[in-house]
This record gives sequence, structure tokens and C-alpha cells, in this order.
Amino acid sequence: MSKTKLKEETIEKICYQSSGQSISYREIYKLNDKKIKLAIKSDSYTSQCYAKAFILKNDEWTDIYSIPYSLMKTPEGLAYRNECKNNRTNPEGIFKDDILKLKTNIEKIIF
Repeated sequence: MSKTKLKEETIEKICYQSSGQSISYREIYKLNDKKIKLAIKSDSYTSQCYAKAFILKNDEWTDIYSIPYSLMKTPEGLAYRNECKNNRTNPEGIFKDDILKLKTNIEKIIF
């Protein structure tokens, strides 16, 4: 049985300072007929970092997968790093490993 190629369409992709000590990444996209949201946060406190995926069901975002903060590849404390203070326009470079893991596991769970 061959696996059909999934169609991904970006709705929104942003990186922003969510507090004085944290930088967040959010991506909303359509995967075939499903709407998915990724939320990744790098905080100065490791236990406040997260990488989560949600699916839109009945007009509400429902959790479908998360990476425990201790297994995240995105480093904590990004808000204090020089390379991140002035360059938040290319978030994939900073968050790419966790984005890939979220997307890979979402596809395994949903399809």
C-alpha cells in the first residue's frame, strides 16, 4: 500500500518575543483538510519551555502531541542570545529540529 503525499499549506508562520525572557514560534497550516497549530517557546527557565501541536476541532484547538521540555532541541534562553535579539524573521533556523519532530509525529498520529 503506497502512502499518498500530504498537501501542506501555510496559513501563518511567526516568531515573536512573548515576554522579557522568552521567544515563541507559532505556525498554523492546513495539512490536507486538517488545520494544525504548532507552538514552541524558549524561556529562560527550562521547565517553562514547550513544543506543542494542536488540531482544530469544532472551532477549538485540541492538543494532539507535545515534546517534553527535557527532550526539546530548541535551547532555553533564546531571548538573551545576540543572534536572536535582532533576528526573529527566520525562526525555522532556531526552532527547526522541534518543528520537524512535531510535524513528523503529527502525520503519524493523524494519517
